[in-house]
Amino acid sequence: MHRFTLPLFFAASALHAAEVDPSAAVYDKLLGALTQAVVALEKIDDVADAAPAVAEIQESIRVQSELLEEDDTALWQYIENTKDRKQALIDILERLALQFARLEKTNYFDNAELKALLADQIEENAEAAKAKRAKVHAVDHDED
Repeated sequence: MHRFTLPLFFAASALHAAEVDPSAAVYDKLLGALTQAVVALEKIDDVADAAPAVAEIQESIRVQSELLEEDDTALWQYIENTKDRKQALIDILERLALQFARLEKTNYFDNAELKALLADQIEENAEAAKAKRAKVHAVDHDED
């Protein structure tokens, strides 16, 4: 009986937290979308694997874009101030970066669609880099 009660309790707690703080729900969706992309990329081992992964990665990017379209200041503050949220995000982003590097090294397994899909995320332009630094600076210094 107890082995069913404890997971139910944790699930209910997570659901309640998401209801109390909308940023928790956004964070969970973002982490899920990033995980979806990482898992799809990790499955690519040869030319034949690249094409099926494209649809999963497109869906992940679509969800990420939707979640980050609006003012995401509350989300970043939630991540910064909620135990274990920041580290989980860092971990998944490190896995994603490893996959990006691997794909770049293998020339995207000669899949032009995969390369085009990931180009915006991998090849950072100067304007995007400046915006990211400003956002990080704002979050790190929001209490100054």
